Amino acid sequence: MMLDFGPSHRALASFNQGLAWDLMEKVRQIPHYDPVTEPAGIIDLSGALNALMNDWMDEYYISLPPLHIRLIVDYGPLYGSDQLRSAAAGFFNRFFKPSSPVLPSHVLAGTGVTSLIDLIAWTICDEGDGVLYPTPNFYMLQTDLTTRASVTAISVSTSGLQDSDGGSDIEQLVCTFEDAAADAEAKGIKCRVLFLCNPQNPTGRCYSPKTLYALAKWCARRGMHLVADEIYALSTFDHDENSEMQDFCSVLSIPSDGVSQDNVHCLYGMSKDFNMGGMRMGFLVTRNTEIFNAATRATWFTWATAFSDSFIARFLGHLELVERYRVLYQRRLGEQYATTITALKSNGIPYQRAKAGLFVFINLSRWLVYFETDGSLESGHTTPELRLCSWLIDHGVFLNAGQFAGSESPGHFRLVFTEVPDATVLAIIRMRKALQALEGNTPTSDRDI
Repeated sequence: MMLDFGPSHRALASFNQGLAWDLMEKVRQIPHYDPVTEPAGIIDLSGALNALMNDWMDEYYISLPPLHIRLIVDYGPLYGSDQLRSAAAGFFNRFFKPSSPVLPSHVLAGTGVTSLIDLIAWTICDEGDGVLYPTPNFYMLQTDLTTRASVTAISVSTSGLQDSDGGSDIEQLVCTFEDAAADAEAKGIKCRVLFLCNPQNPTGRCYSPKTLYALAKWCARRGMHLVADEIYALSTFDHDENSEMQDFCSVLSIPSDGVSQDNVHCLYGMSKDFNMGGMRMGFLVTRNTEIFNAATRATWFTWATAFSDSFIARFLGHLELVERYRVLYQRRLGEQYATTITALKSNGIPYQRAKAGLFVFINLSRWLVYFETDGSLESGHTTPELRLCSWLIDHGVFLNAGQFAGSESPGHFRLVFTEVPDATVLAIIRMRKALQALEGNTPTSDRDI
C-alpha cells in the first residue's frame, strides 16, 4: 500500500491561485523601475500600496521616543490592549461619524483585515454557508473568505445598475441581492453575510447612507449580517469632476431606528490610509456582544504583536496628529488623482471617475480586438484581457486585470496611482505607446522612455 505523506486536500486546493498569481510571479522576476539604477524597469501599478506620505511618516518615526523593551518583546493581549482599543474607539468616533459612540468594548484588534475577514467568516458562518458580495470587488476576497473558513463565496454582479452605490437604484440593488440569496438557497446554501467594500475597490466609489440603511434592513429581515471592509475610509479626495459623487459614509453611521445594529460589523486596517501594512494591525468593530465574544475564542490566530499594539495605540491616541495627517494626505491624494486623470486624458485612455481609494478603473476594451483568437491557449492566457495585460507587462507596465475582480466588462484594469507616484505619468505614457504599437503606429520597444 502506497503511503500518502502529502498535504490535505484543502491545502492542495489552495495551490491553484489562478492566473493572477501567475502574472504576479512573472512580474516579480522582471527588474523593477528605478529612475537611476533601472530606468527601463517595469512600473508595477497593480498593488494597492500608498507612498504619498512616506516623508511625513519618516519624520514621525524619527521624532518618537523609543518604546520600552518590555512593550516590544512581551506577549500582548490576545485582541488588543485596553490602550489600543480605547485609542481605536476614539479614532472611529472622530472619523467614522457613528450613529452611537463606539466603545472600547466594541473593538477587537487583529493582524490586519485579511485575518479579520477570515475571523468574521468563521464566527458568523458554518461550513458551506453563503457570503454574498457585489462585483467588481477586490480580487483576494474569495481567497480570504474560503481558504480556512470554508464558506461559499457568492459573487453578485451589479454592473447592470446605473447607480449601484448611490440612491437612485436602491430598490433594484436590494432585489439583485434578494434574487442571488434566493438562488443560493434553492441550491441548499444558507446565506449568512452580505460583504461590502466601502469605499469600493476597484471603482473608488462610496455607498450612500440610504443605500447602507436599506441593505442593513434587508439583511436584518433575512437574518443575515452586513459586514463592510472600510479600509479606505480616509482615502477620499475632492476634484471638480467628482463633486456630485457620494462622500464616504461608514456602516457605523447607520441609524438604529428600524435597524438592529447587532447585524452590522465594520472592518478597518492601518495598511492603506496610513501605509502601515507591515504593522499587521486591523480592527473589527461590532456592537453585537455574542459575536464579539465568539470571535475572541479564535484570536489566538489573529494575535497582533506587542510592538504593533503599543505603536498603533500611541499613534491613534493622538487624534489631532491624525487629523493633521488626514488633511495633508487627502490634499496630496486629490492632487495625485488630478495628475493621473490628466495624463489619462492626454493619452487617450478612458477611465471611470473616482471619489476614494488609491486607484482608478481604466477602460482598455477598445484594444481587445488585437488579442481575439480562436480560443486556443497558445499565448498562455485564456482571455483577450489577460493577453492585453501580458502585452502591457512586456512594455513595462503591470496593472490589475478587471476580470480578477469579477468585472463583467472586459478590458478594464485597476491602475494604482499611489504605489509609484513619481512614475505614474511615465507608466501611462508607456501604456499609450504600447497601445499605439498594437495599432501599428509606433515601434514596440518603448520602455526606455
